[in-house]
Amino acid sequence: MRKATRRALARVTIALLAATGLALSGPGTAQATTTVDIPAHTADGVSATVKFHGTVVPKPYNPDPAAYFGDRKCLNIYHDYDPTPGCGGFKLDVTLHNVRNQPGYIAGLSSTDDRFQAYADTARTFGCLRPDGTFDHGTSFVIRTEQQELLPTYYTPDANWVLYEHRQNPTRDAGPQFYMNFPAVTVNCPTGMTPAQYGLKVSNIKVTIADDNVFGHTTWSTPGPFYG
Repeated sequence: MRKATRRALARVTIALLAATGLALSGPGTAQATTTVDIPAHTADGVSATVKFHGTVVPKPYNPDPAAYFGDRKCLNIYHDYDPTPGCGGFKLDVTLHNVRNQPGYIAGLSSTDDRFQAYADTARTFGCLRPDGTFDHGTSFVIRTEQQELLPTYYTPDANWVLYEHRQNPTRDAGPQFYMNFPAVTVNCPTGMTPAQYGLKVSNIKVTIADDNVFGHTTWSTPGPFYG
């Protein structure tokens, strides 16, 4: 009975970890999801929901800048729109609401802008793991980038694709999707220690478009911060 009870508790614990999005150890493990609603700038305008998810924070950190495959990969292959296990990153999905009530949409107009764009401030903390697996904060350093442009996920940031999706699926809202796959960083550690990325902070997210017909010249923004 005791062994059965322990096994049952173990199964429950694993299920709870999966349900809450907690990170398990290992390279390239995805982190929790955070969703933020951004109100429209006017009462009858377009609002947005931003989902920050799919973060990859490599521990240990041993990227191969030339690899397209494997646990150390840093390069995306064709139609690969994800942060890599070697270099890490995150994903950002945007859903736009009240598009169907815009005068330009009702008139059947197309967007005058080619695509949505997204930007964010990023801060990546690196350092070294001791032999027991704990992080040595004395070795840490941070790489910051302000308003880095995020990468498009396939054709989803195309403004007219977003309009098409709203017209084809009248009960479902749509929007652009983005991701960030970071470049490799050199982390030098003392003998016996292992390079690692300790954390990721993403803040001041902005999604913009300059459209004269449907979406307007609009920026949806949220300060965050979001963590991975």
